[in-house]
Amino acid sequence: MKRSTTAALASLLICAAGFAQTPADNQFRTLAVDAGKVMGAIRSFQAVNGQPTPVIAGLPNVVQQYREMRIDMVRTHDMMGPTDIDARFSLKDPGLTWLVPQLEQRSAIVRDGNGSSIFPDWTADPEAPASYNFGPTDKVIQAIRGTGAEIYYRIGRSWGANTNPPPDFDKFAAVVEHVAMHYNQGWAIGYHDRIRYWEFWNEPEIAVFWSGTPEQFYALYEKTARALKSIDPSLKVGAVAKAFALGEGPYREDFLDFCVAHKVPLDFYSWHTYADLSADPYDAARIGQQIRSLLDAKGFRGSESILSEWGLSADFTDTEKPVLQGVENSAFMGAVMIYLQDSTVDRAIFYRGDAAWVGLFGLHGEYFKPAYTFRALGAMRDTPERLSVTGADTLGFAALAGCSRDGRTVQVLISNYQIPEGYKPHIQKPPEDVFPQGLPVPDLSKMKFLPRREGIVYSKNRGYDLTITNLPWREAAFSVKRYRLTKSEDLGLVEEVVRSGGKLQLSNPLPPPGLELIVLQER
Repeated sequence: MKRSTTAALASLLICAAGFAQTPADNQFRTLAVDAGKVMGAIRSFQAVNGQPTPVIAGLPNVVQQYREMRIDMVRTHDMMGPTDIDARFSLKDPGLTWLVPQLEQRSAIVRDGNGSSIFPDWTADPEAPASYNFGPTDKVIQAIRGTGAEIYYRIGRSWGANTNPPPDFDKFAAVVEHVAMHYNQGWAIGYHDRIRYWEFWNEPEIAVFWSGTPEQFYALYEKTARALKSIDPSLKVGAVAKAFALGEGPYREDFLDFCVAHKVPLDFYSWHTYADLSADPYDAARIGQQIRSLLDAKGFRGSESILSEWGLSADFTDTEKPVLQGVENSAFMGAVMIYLQDSTVDRAIFYRGDAAWVGLFGLHGEYFKPAYTFRALGAMRDTPERLSVTGADTLGFAALAGCSRDGRTVQVLISNYQIPEGYKPHIQKPPEDVFPQGLPVPDLSKMKFLPRREGIVYSKNRGYDLTITNLPWREAAFSVKRYRLTKSEDLGLVEEVVRSGGKLQLSNPLPPPGLELIVLQER
């Protein structure tokens, strides 16, 4: 439910320019998989923002769908009350009004959100269980656990809530400490949910989540991080969920320098990226390399780099629905998650997974096209031993192969994406009053953005000629099943044949955008 906060603001200062994207030919791509060459483990990026239970009344419960997609981590951001520490929502909030123009729906969000915040009364005693409103958050956290996913707990507030710093930093840290005790140590008739990741705040540099100073942010993070570590040193504590990942300044270099100078724990640094300015699936990997280099240079070689929000576009308005719910986004997402395999990004969390604000599902829980991409990537977890693949590229034709540990299954996933011809950076200007207390739009002219890769020419991307050698069952018979995701197909079975021997050759058209999962199983 985050609007185009990141990319829309950036677009205010970036001029539109097109790509020359005409395919050079109509030939197929030659791919080769060596099933006898294991090159490590397939990494899981099956993580999403968005709870599996309805964030707003009338939306579907998608617990079963999360299981089917094998979602293994859920970030607790923008849950509109539950998991928020001290959020207060107002019916007249300009950001919330922009996001939810319908008065009746917005009124329900405000009512339910204010009734769901964990610590609603700042005069209350943080040591007393009666001071906490755990019920709504308990339901959400346990629903996430019910899907089999791990919780990535975002400390702070949802979109449209108050942005002011807490009135008492020590009390805020004590509250967060007791929240962790409730969910990890059973405090206040609590749980033992083993929540490891605790992310501090969300996008503080754009003022729609944080209207305090950077110095206040540093001080509050330090107190909160130390409070969490005091109850369990093994917890992973980090920040800042930065909106503009390459934007230098207070919430990047200066924040890292503060942590070094004051010896503040920082187990991970988190950041966001949406491809509104390029539609390029390789952006996340490129930005990740720069973030990794920065962390290493600042002395945080052991700290993780976490991409806690990513997507094709941060514009979740109705005009973007055809793209975000369609196969173009599906192929984009598939390419991103395959490219992250070889990146320096430790974790990536898609925004967003539920049925709210152009999520992965419809009002009745039906899959939109991008949900099938998660299902295909989830299936790759059945063959976790990563195999060597040659012939793919970083322009959009992405491929991933794996073998099961028992050697009886080999899978190949191909995601074929192409930046639309003549693509122009997505421009969306948020209303000026979205920024609280009259705060101005950030001066983006001083920020650094990832340069677009120019001169991309697509070739041999109309299909694939695939050869798989050294199959582990040697001369035994095996089945070949192909599942395809296109504009007209929803990862359905399109072919099933039986072959034998230690080698397989397949040739099929797969023009962009499209995705195909090929499953070989010993009979």
